[in-house]
Amino acid sequence: MMNRPCWGRLKALVLALFGGLSLASCNQEGTLGLDLLPDKDRYLTITDSVSLVGGTVLEDSLQSQLPGSFLLGELNNPAFGRARASFVFQVLPNSENIRLGDPDSTLTLDSLVFSMSLAGYQGDTNTSLMLRVHRLAGTVSPNRTHYSRDPVRTLGEALGQKVYRYRSNQIEPIREPVGQNLDSVIKYSGVIRFRLDLTPDGLSLAQGLLAGKDSVEYKDAASFVRFMNGLWVEAQTDPNMLRNGNGLLLQSSPVATRTGLYLYYKNGSQRRRLDLMLRTVSGSRNRFEFDYANSQVKQALGRNSATDTTLEYSYVQSGSGVKTRLRADSLYQALRRQLGAGDSTSLPISSGWVVHKAVLEFVNADSSSFGGVAPPSQLFLVPLDSQGRNMASRMPDLFESYYDGNLRNGLYRFGITRYVQQLLAEGPKGEDLGVIPVNPVGNLAMVRLRVRPRLRVTYTRIP
Repeated sequence: MMNRPCWGRLKALVLALFGGLSLASCNQEGTLGLDLLPDKDRYLTITDSVSLVGGTVLEDSLQSQLPGSFLLGELNNPAFGRARASFVFQVLPNSENIRLGDPDSTLTLDSLVFSMSLAGYQGDTNTSLMLRVHRLAGTVSPNRTHYSRDPVRTLGEALGQKVYRYRSNQIEPIREPVGQNLDSVIKYSGVIRFRLDLTPDGLSLAQGLLAGKDSVEYKDAASFVRFMNGLWVEAQTDPNMLRNGNGLLLQSSPVATRTGLYLYYKNGSQRRRLDLMLRTVSGSRNRFEFDYANSQVKQALGRNSATDTTLEYSYVQSGSGVKTRLRADSLYQALRRQLGAGDSTSLPISSGWVVHKAVLEFVNADSSSFGGVAPPSQLFLVPLDSQGRNMASRMPDLFESYYDGNLRNGLYRFGITRYVQQLLAEGPKGEDLGVIPVNPVGNLAMVRLRVRPRLRVTYTRIP
């Protein structure tokens, strides 16, 4: 049974981060309380290092509606195995009460063309993708919650397909109708196009769209969605190419102006075009599939550095793949030993303690690209509930100006001073820490981390 994470709250919090990361914490160095101690030079301030216990766990399916980027493609590498990305979206008319022609006019089909705007790529451009377009059976309403691993229900067979190989700056001349029985050749760049009316299901859709000339389907967006729910676009790579660790991931922007369907037809002798496109009000989501068989991730799942001294790496992957889990109870006990409590249930009465600074560092992160996909530019720390789901609550260290989880020279660094102070005061409460990537459903970024991150704690003992 799939757990549903509290991702709505977490996503809102992540969005708020971008507006708040410029805020300074209590001071520039993130050191809390040291300047408030009376006669602070009398007391010994110590910086110790603690190794945390960590491991790799599967990420739950995350909310993926209205993503910041559409992803399409397939990747494979020995570390993370195989990953596939596809996307689902609604196409809508650009206005209401559209009429394709006069009630007594004769309309004839020219072609139905699928179009997708490209915003970039990652991976190997020598890889060919088999692109397929399907008609949705279910809805992709923008007002509903959709999850990244939810299956897609489709009607019939694929509407059309095309073998695609990426070429930069590729120009495609298209003969477009401009009115008055005239056509003009328009040169498009950064667009994938192919016909859908060459298959039985694609032709049936084209004819159904053309039959809407009395504006029943085109009265408004709601009427059109009842006629046609939307499209699913998927891609598959030659398995022989994937065995070599290659793959290609295409990116498209949800605000692109040329993603959708073009219906070309003739009204009498005049050639026309109807645009049914992705709009700002369209529902959409990304979908991800993962296969970790024979991968390093598979070998690391279910292991942790406390019980397995041979474990060297933990893993983080976007797209609701995997994440690194750090055990709060082991951190709690390690900190108490550092502060002189050993394994007792209370801190020593004879000596007080003040934690001023706690910095978590993933040093020597393997930030080389996996399958041509760059690592996450930023990682986040989030508390996990008892089921391992991400939570947005009880993580007070979100605005440390330098210790912000950004990748710098192979190092991810987090300021967690307030979290450590709270942990020591209240105990772990069963909440471990999860390391997740920024924009987890808008890319397929991957990174391999050293399994024993270092926590540098600055504290003062007060007699």
